[in-house]
Amino acid sequence: LWGPHLVIVPTSCILNWEMEFKRWCPGFKVMTYYGSAKRRKELRYYTCILGWSKVNAFQVCITSYQLVVADAPCFKRKKWYYLILDEAHNIKNWKSQRWQTLLTFNTQRRLLLTGTPLQNNLMELWALMHFLMPHLFRSRAQFSHWFSTPMNAMVEGEADVNDQLVSRLHNIIRPFVLRRLKKDVAKQMV
Repeated sequence: LWGPHLVIVPTSCILNWEMEFKRWCPGFKVMTYYGSAKRRKELRYYTCILGWSKVNAFQVCITSYQLVVADAPCFKRKKWYYLILDEAHNIKNWKSQRWQTLLTFNTQRRLLLTGTPLQNNLMELWALMHFLMPHLFRSRAQFSHWFSTPMNAMVEGEADVNDQLVSRLHNIIRPFVLRRLKKDVAKQMV
């Protein structure tokens, strides 16, 4: 629970995440990692003196997608308890440098947060699921054969809707998806 956790968010959300950690986890040491290359270098140097590699140097590091890729060697040196991605649809492209870089980080657990998990096709879902559980969702080709190709044919009207296939996909992803509607959590957001 005490980390260290790496939280990767859109740049515009860094300070909001910092405020939320202060509100909900006031005992956590939170490091916001952003700014110019010079500032980040100074922050890394200062943090190294305090013990970047020490377990209790900080519990949470919040940074952006751009900076975590730019400074990936620094982040790869640390063993993270949780890797949390806000707006996780930012890694839906399995060919992107961002996806491939983050996949190599040393993490015990991964958590993806998004309001739009699917936008174009089921292979985006595979990219997210593989990122979460690479040993379970290993084969992109197999996922495509089982789900993406038949589902695309259904969407295009080239095949009848296969309720069993849709149900099977739902059953497979159900343990990994927690869906909350705004109306259900609005009271907690105040």
